[in-house]
Amino acid sequence: MPEHVERKIPVNILTGFLGSGKTTLLKRLLSENQGRRKIAILMNEIGEISIDAKLIEGFSVEIFELNDGCICCTINENFVQVLDEVSTKLSPDLLVIETTGVADPLSIIYSLINPNVVLDAVITTVDTKNFLRVKDDVQVWHEQIEAADVVLLTKTDLASTSDIEQVKNEIRACNTHCQVFDASAVALDLVFGVAYPRKPLDTETEELEHKHAHLAHDHIETFRLKGHEMFNLTTLQDALANLPPTLWRLKGLIRLEEQPQTFILNYAFGRYTIEDCISHAEGYDLVFIGKGILTQKEQLMAHLQQALAHIDKT
Repeated sequence: MPEHVERKIPVNILTGFLGSGKTTLLKRLLSENQGRRKIAILMNEIGEISIDAKLIEGFSVEIFELNDGCICCTINENFVQVLDEVSTKLSPDLLVIETTGVADPLSIIYSLINPNVVLDAVITTVDTKNFLRVKDDVQVWHEQIEAADVVLLTKTDLASTSDIEQVKNEIRACNTHCQVFDASAVALDLVFGVAYPRKPLDTETEELEHKHAHLAHDHIETFRLKGHEMFNLTTLQDALANLPPTLWRLKGLIRLEEQPQTFILNYAFGRYTIEDCISHAEGYDLVFIGKGILTQKEQLMAHLQQALAHIDKT
């Protein structure tokens, strides 16, 4: 009789810079899955509140959240514990780890020491609309692409043909091993959980000690704004249209006047969505992320608060 070989849970690390479409990709994966595979998602966000998990509420999926800091440096101990819990108690067919937009995947790869899991692939999303704009401002995108087995190009409908080709050239200069697909055209069943051939890591030359100061090195800063008031939709839209280019991401829960439900505000590089939220909030709770934005903190907060419904602008 052949010896029984216990199945290891395939793990996909989903990485990509801020606002590059990781959670949108997850929503599509879960929508297309329709319960065929038992999927678990481990989500990590930069900032003090969890928003991305709320964007996939309503799907049949187990979600585990780590919001104590960037998964690649400050919470490895919690990460290992959650990984053990997921693998032993839930035993999904596929585990997707969605990192923060500023995470270096390499240290996460080296943290997958659980005997019940196996790294299936690192999947990196690249925003073709904004990549060329931010690539010289931060370094972490290089690590995210360098670690990728698969790169998915997002927002190609918003980018010019020449920009898309330039982005592809940048990717190829960084990683000659990875497969590159247009996210809008590729079948996700052919991306997640299919064991793409992985480039072997050279443990003698790879730097195993993650530089914990990567956020400070790239001058990426974040802060939170909370309140009990509601926003006026028209004034809020005007405010969102006039945010400075140094503010890369703004996301959180908001209430709108004369609307009973809570909404999710999701802003990235000048574009935003306002979506219904299953969860309920009494007011607003927002996280700002950008380059050197703490010096602009008071101005940014005042700019958004001008859109609150309770302010008399006469």
